[in-house]
Amino acid sequence: MDYRDYPCAYWDLDIKNSIGIIVKIDIDKKGKVLVVGLGFRTGLTSANFLSQRGYKVTVSDNKSVAELTEIIKKLDKNVDVVVGKQSPEILDENFDFLVLSPGVPASIPLIVEANKRALPVISEVELAYYFMSGKWIAITGTDGKSTTTSLTNHILRTIGYDSREGGNIGVPLISLVEKSKDDSVTVAELSSFQLETVFDFHPGIATLLNLAPDHLDRYDSMDHYLQAKLRIGMNMGSSDYLVYNLDDEVIAYSAQQINAKGLSFSINDCNADCFYDGQTIFLKDENSKVKIDPSNLLIRGIHNIKNFMASLLMIQSYIRLVGDDPDYNTILKAACDYPGLEHRLEYVATIDGVTYINDSKATTVNSVKTAIAACGKDTVFIVGGRAKGENYGLLAEALRTGVRHSVLIGETADEFEILFSHISHERAASMEEAVKKAKDFARSGDSVVLSPGCASFDMYRDFEERGRDFKRCVAEL
Repeated sequence: MDYRDYPCAYWDLDIKNSIGIIVKIDIDKKGKVLVVGLGFRTGLTSANFLSQRGYKVTVSDNKSVAELTEIIKKLDKNVDVVVGKQSPEILDENFDFLVLSPGVPASIPLIVEANKRALPVISEVELAYYFMSGKWIAITGTDGKSTTTSLTNHILRTIGYDSREGGNIGVPLISLVEKSKDDSVTVAELSSFQLETVFDFHPGIATLLNLAPDHLDRYDSMDHYLQAKLRIGMNMGSSDYLVYNLDDEVIAYSAQQINAKGLSFSINDCNADCFYDGQTIFLKDENSKVKIDPSNLLIRGIHNIKNFMASLLMIQSYIRLVGDDPDYNTILKAACDYPGLEHRLEYVATIDGVTYINDSKATTVNSVKTAIAACGKDTVFIVGGRAKGENYGLLAEALRTGVRHSVLIGETADEFEILFSHISHERAASMEEAVKKAKDFARSGDSVVLSPGCASFDMYRDFEERGRDFKRCVAEL
């Protein structure tokens, strides 16, 4: 990764430097709570959870009543609703704390004013942490979070542990509280947005997968983005485990700032705790090395080898943490049954010799580069959407050297047409048109890959809706 296009003071980070104000919450006091941001997942679930436990809850959102009607219908009848604005004046109602939905930046005037008044502002992650029983495995990074989270949970459940997944993967963590027990484990995918407002959150096992430019429409620099990520380990201690990517220079350095037992994975350094030499994975286990053949995994690509190594280290750590001995044959068997996630280099169909692949979750330049490496040069890539502040010149270069043709969609089409002037490309006004144009250009043996490199909100509700529309268009072929 070339970070020179994103200059920042990586080496002078203070992960204790809070975005908000740290004020202790008396969670047992059934006080007044403001949930900021009302969505079908985090906002709705948090509001109902608190209301049903006796808290006096208000939700606020800057969308109109018409836009929020279906969500409001699902709110507990005791929840008050303030919509159409996010005015700081609402704080005059004397709330005890605020729960900030991840889609709402901490920079809005309402949250700035809350910080001035020393009102606690926490994320839904922190809220769930206060109520959840059992242990936590927390996973962050720019790319690979969902697959690593899902894979880790799949293996743990398959080999007999009471494991559940949630967080940024699409399941509100607060919805998992009721079924959690002292011997259960929550595997949580955590985005930088969710981590901005955690303060007491303390996982026993955490992972830093990688760092690449992302969300630079929300953060004013890469080091602010990194600081948010590193909050995952701000409360960890010497009895906790931190899994990290030794091949990522910034992650490897940053991991040393976290007070936990470090476990590294690598495809370059054979001294890592988990190392892949191109054929075999070597995993350190106490005083020996375990050899694992990953060739039977259903998930493909070197990026998924890295995800698997991170998962192996987390599972090994958890099994040791609960006093058991790892059975690596059983672990590998469970891993080989894992089919992968929808919208992540997902095979859709082969039509007239052309393979169609749905990679709608690829919303960063780095994730598109991963898809190019996995799919090869005989490809037509469908790219574009809503910009996220990245250097899309790097995307143009990756496509120029890595694929045969590109079809441009979404709000970025004008910008991309200029950036892509030196490579084979064309524009499409809709997903249906993009798929048809990609089909017409592709030859037998090629692949057509939806790997947008951008957010979906210009055309769709989320990346899932975008991916499913792509699959619908392919089915119509």
